[in-house]
Amino acid sequence: MEERINPYRRAAENGIPFGAYLSAMAVGSIFADRMPLLALAVLVMMVATPVVVYRFQRRYFIDEQGFTEFAALWMMGIMMFVFGSLIAGLVTYLTATMARPDFIYDQANQVIATYSQMPEFKDSEMVSVLQKMVDEGMLPSPIETVFNMFWAMTFGGAILSAVTALVAQRRINSIR
Repeated sequence: MEERINPYRRAAENGIPFGAYLSAMAVGSIFADRMPLLALAVLVMMVATPVVVYRFQRRYFIDEQGFTEFAALWMMGIMMFVFGSLIAGLVTYLTATMARPDFIYDQANQVIATYSQMPEFKDSEMVSVLQKMVDEGMLPSPIETVFNMFWAMTFGGAILSAVTALVAQRRINSIR
């Protein structure tokens, strides 16, 4: 009988390519305002994320000859998101501090400019509060943004992994 594959080890192994995938989405979203076609690529990648997670989970299920329980598939997916998010967080932080250090303020100024041109929002409190935040340097720092991104991706990934684990656990002979 073959040795069983530890779901944590598989998650760590899958976390590297998945981290590259999440990093590409994050960096793409940072530069999407300068290259509009990049925004479309990021959108496609976001929509394809459940398929990517499913493929990793399904491969693990097949490698285990169909003896993987739902909990192991789900945990592998959760941990894959944790490891991938750590990689994406590092890449995002480096990008946001070195390549686009004013990204957060640029985005806030773009929102202010857009809403200031709309009659229903021109004199709104939201625009004035956002402008005050920009003026006083009260917007989140890149590291705060990365930590928020990490927790959002990890939590969302935990929910997504539960759904994809259900689908990935189909019988082995159905579809490889």
